Amino acid sequence: MIYAVESVSTQRVGRIYYITMEDMEQELKPETELTQDGDNAVPVTSEDAANDAPPETDAKKDKKPRKKPSFDRHVALRWSLMTLGTVLMSVSVYFFQVPNDFTIGGVAGLAIVLSQFTPLSQAIWMAIFNVALLVVGLIILGRHCTIRTVYCSLLYTGLIALLEVVVPLDGPLTDQPLLELVYAILLVGFGGALLFNCGSSSGGTDIVALILKKYTRINVGMALLVIDLLIVCVSIFAFDSIKIALYSFLGLFAKSFLLDGVIESIGKTKHITIITTKPEEIGQFILNVVKHGYTVYDAEGGYTHEPKKVMITVCKRSEALKLKMKVKDYDKDAFVIITDANEILGKGFGGTI
Repeated sequence: MIYAVESVSTQRVGRIYYITMEDMEQELKPETELTQDGDNAVPVTSEDAANDAPPETDAKKDKKPRKKPSFDRHVALRWSLMTLGTVLMSVSVYFFQVPNDFTIGGVAGLAIVLSQFTPLSQAIWMAIFNVALLVVGLIILGRHCTIRTVYCSLLYTGLIALLEVVVPLDGPLTDQPLLELVYAILLVGFGGALLFNCGSSSGGTDIVALILKKYTRINVGMALLVIDLLIVCVSIFAFDSIKIALYSFLGLFAKSFLLDGVIESIGKTKHITIITTKPEEIGQFILNVVKHGYTVYDAEGGYTHEPKKVMITVCKRSEALKLKMKVKDYDKDAFVIITDANEILGKGFGGTI
């Protein structure tokens, strides 16, 4: 007969099988197990080993692989905000900018200028610029940003074409160009901020602004201001009205500052520093209620020389107010410092909507 020994796991356990020549082709049958403790070998039967094995819990038996949810709320919110932003920009262009000949930069303004000196129409020039900039965006900004930009560009163009059919306009809505300029700036400012915060744009010069933001320290509002300022300066030669030119310059500057302010307001968070002697209770509240992480390190009071803990976390403004009130409930002597954090890069922060 033949004995075969098989080593099992990190414990020195041997399993001995009894095999005859007639049973060579049959499945091996475990007879006994030997557990070695030092130099002494203790035989253990297979029944004893089965009894000593830990029983399977109900949780393991009932544990099933979780299926990923088919509906992502974050993605749905992002595309909804992109659609809303595009609608606001379309309303601004069709109802307020075009009837008053306001040129607040963009590819449209550049196309108007070039169509005055070339046989190509404004639509052809806009198509040329948009396709070229989309290709550049695909190479530099990546596939995801370009897909969102293509969606917004098509929706932008389609909404304006639909408004021309449904609500045809023969001229300005009112005889107050300044009032219409205000609404044009508000709508295009909020709409453009929503698109940029979602990592998208309406195409055209917005793609150039996103590229400048990626590789330089220039923010979106300043990048658009520089690009659109050049276009407005060139577009002056396409119109004979100084009044329209002045309105266009005013609208351009106001739109740039509004756009930058709205973007910062949407993404603004709070940096909170807490000096306390009860970090466990406050830490559990941050983790379980506020749903953020935190960093803690040791400190010592300069006056009392008592040991303390310094906790640092970052959260939204509404969450900061909730945390500030709760800290006082846990530790009335805690010292809380709250400052604005304009931009944060890290897990859970720094991305778009």
